[in-house]
Amino acid sequence: MSAAVTAAEGGAKVALLERAPYDERGGNSRYTEAWMRMKTEDEVADDLIDLFLERGHGAIGPEFLKEVSNDYENWPQNVRAYPFNDPEIVGSLAENAPGTMAWLKEHGVKFTFHSPMLLQKGPERMGPSGGGLAIVEALATSAEKLGVEIMYQTTGRSLLLDDAGNIRGVRCWSKEKGNFAIETPNVVIASGGYQGNLEMMTRYVGHNAHLTRPVSPGGVFNKGEGIEMMLAVGAAPAGQYDMFHGEPVDPRSPKHEALIAVVNYGILVNVHGKRFMDEGSNRYELIYDDVSWTIMRQKLGIAHLLFDSRMFDIPNIRTRIKTDQEPIRASSIAEMASKIGVPERVLIETVRNYNAATVEGDYDTTRLDDLHTQGLALPKSNWARPIDESDLYAYPIMCANTFTCGGVKITKDAQVVNRDGEPIPGLYASGETVGLYYNLYVGATSVLRGLVFGRQAGRKICETLGAKGKTTPSIAA
Repeated sequence: MSAAVTAAEGGAKVALLERAPYDERGGNSRYTEAWMRMKTEDEVADDLIDLFLERGHGAIGPEFLKEVSNDYENWPQNVRAYPFNDPEIVGSLAENAPGTMAWLKEHGVKFTFHSPMLLQKGPERMGPSGGGLAIVEALATSAEKLGVEIMYQTTGRSLLLDDAGNIRGVRCWSKEKGNFAIETPNVVIASGGYQGNLEMMTRYVGHNAHLTRPVSPGGVFNKGEGIEMMLAVGAAPAGQYDMFHGEPVDPRSPKHEALIAVVNYGILVNVHGKRFMDEGSNRYELIYDDVSWTIMRQKLGIAHLLFDSRMFDIPNIRTRIKTDQEPIRASSIAEMASKIGVPERVLIETVRNYNAATVEGDYDTTRLDDLHTQGLALPKSNWARPIDESDLYAYPIMCANTFTCGGVKITKDAQVVNRDGEPIPGLYASGETVGLYYNLYVGATSVLRGLVFGRQAGRKICETLGAKGKTTPSIAA
């Protein structure tokens, strides 16, 4: 949407393909709180660039890192196409984020600052008043006023190229027209990841991929065709394809993002009644992806968080529990085992061994308190206090898929790079189709990524059209 509005503001004729119907337009953005890693409206957070560069690659040779110190124009082709977050891309995100925020304000979006992680001290994040829906509706309204043709329940299926490899259009399918083609020299792919496509999830994520689900209804529309379309014409892959941004949610709840964001403060048991990870290894915002992935790998993809009523005494704790379902309660371990469907003997052993391994100390949820277990093969490193056997609570937890991390490599102007390190003429990407995440998600940056690189794509298209002395259709898919 940001690409479509920007291009239309620059005088381009724009058609926007939206797989969803009108009432569900906007994909994941419609449902997210849309926190952004901004220090102020005019400056990104101090750690944004460093985190993207630190986490922004897999195995990479020192010879590649040496080349990156040169000007981008002098990089060898294999470096320009290599799957890592090069400084050009990260720098573009940081440099253009403040201007993008100012642009959103011009379109009626208002911002507020708040701490999404209330239990540990940390920096505030900026977000739109009204969440991602406010951004979607503001930009959609502007798009309509600017004459953008929004084609609902319409999906891009493949790209059309001329003999020289330039974009010349896109093949589409819609409920009304069936198969048809749109001719255009510019296409922006901003159609989300592949969390709504079980085949692609299984292909890339692997075992138990079927035991996760999109965190919101918008994610179901993200079936990966945009990424496949670009790969089919030679786009360089980027981002960690076997990774997705996971969140621990209550599987009983019909709410989107029914978070149980308190996994640090109890113990997690699988369907066998056994603990399977260190629940207190770090602050929630640094471990919840790993917690979610590890739960997905358990049998049936389900775990239960066990705790006692003292957890509800933690200040602000209920703001981190987003489910609309009540916790399961029991007055004995045996009763809890029966209610959550795990072996009674094993659960009794698990809880009592854990309790016996806890030590006295100051319990403090505002920091890593080093209140750890002793003598367990699987320790709990922080916030380890005994659980009252007669006052048991439990939440079931499954892994929800917020978005996938595999995508394509782009330039600082959102041009898609081919596997020889050169931009594919007329092809741009933004949002989840851009591969920026490896190892661990850089929090509060996904919506920012989509907005900034959408703007960059729209600007570059207008610049290209101006250089050619004409205004011609461009497509945002």
